[in-house]
Amino acid sequence: MTSFTAIDNFAKATLTSIPADEKPTYNTLKIIHQELNANAMAVPSTLGGGHYGHLALVIPPAAFNALPMPSHGTYTANENKFLIYRATETALQKQLLDAIPDTFIKSLKHAMYGYAQVTALAILTHLDTTYGKVNADDLEDNMKRMHAQWSPSQPIEDLYNQLKDAQKFAADHDTISDKMAVRAAIKNLTNSGVFTDAIKDWRKMSDDAHTMDALQTHFTEADKERRRILTTKEVGYANKASMKPVNETANKVIMHGSGTVMYYCWTHGLGTNSNHTSKDCTKKAPGRKIEANGDDMLGGCCIIRRKAGERAVFRRPQRQERENQGNQQPPAHRT
Repeated sequence: MTSFTAIDNFAKATLTSIPADEKPTYNTLKIIHQELNANAMAVPSTLGGGHYGHLALVIPPAAFNALPMPSHGTYTANENKFLIYRATETALQKQLLDAIPDTFIKSLKHAMYGYAQVTALAILTHLDTTYGKVNADDLEDNMKRMHAQWSPSQPIEDLYNQLKDAQKFAADHDTISDKMAVRAAIKNLTNSGVFTDAIKDWRKMSDDAHTMDALQTHFTEADKERRRILTTKEVGYANKASMKPVNETANKVIMHGSGTVMYYCWTHGLGTNSNHTSKDCTKKAPGRKIEANGDDMLGGCCIIRRKAGERAVFRRPQRQERENQGNQQPPAHRT
């Protein structure tokens, strides 16, 4: 015989408790009766009235004997199958009860036994009949889902599934033919902007060849090629990124006092033009080093360039003048 723990089958693991500072009332006791009834009936039994589980443990004998006994034959020879059947039915029913708000299935609820005798199929049938009818708004929403724009970042299969799901939903109400689905797909792919050549080739095919199978075959191959090209470009970008970069920040030199920002060029020295650096210089001297910057000139020019149009005032002294200045004696210090 299959072994199992009864509480695992209980519809409610913890009963609704009555507060310690309140006297029991009809209403609070009724809730406990209902919960106990449901739990007892959830545990299968091969004894008389087995369809009600162990309900006889929690209600008076007269009440139990008055219950209608379904004709299921004798389960003595196949009691293990019956136990499995009942345990499975209970588990499925419990899942539905956990998933569906009571408001929508309360009409199935018995005053004393709750949902204990309501099968999972009965709950589903009630929901389908009451709430499961497809209306015009549902069909319109389905069409919107079918036409939802596919993104090139998604697998192309997402678009195919989108079309098929819409067809399945509308199958028994407002059929979407394959030709309608194909037209929707082509419009979607055109709007994506990444299948220009593939769409041109598609339009060259005859209308009879425009089937769903052909659509998937044609654009699956086109998508593979598109992704291959993207991957190749990404590898190229990665290779460029791995090259030693020029330190652009180090090209900036902030002049003490004025706060003026200047930029260094190995050939021409410091200047205020942000586009004139060792790397960007258009008149590089032989042997130039594009990685030279204000922090490390690498033996480059040490001149500070004037602004464009600025008049030169300073004149570098000739050699003789410099020597004469160096030979001048300082004035005598008076005591």
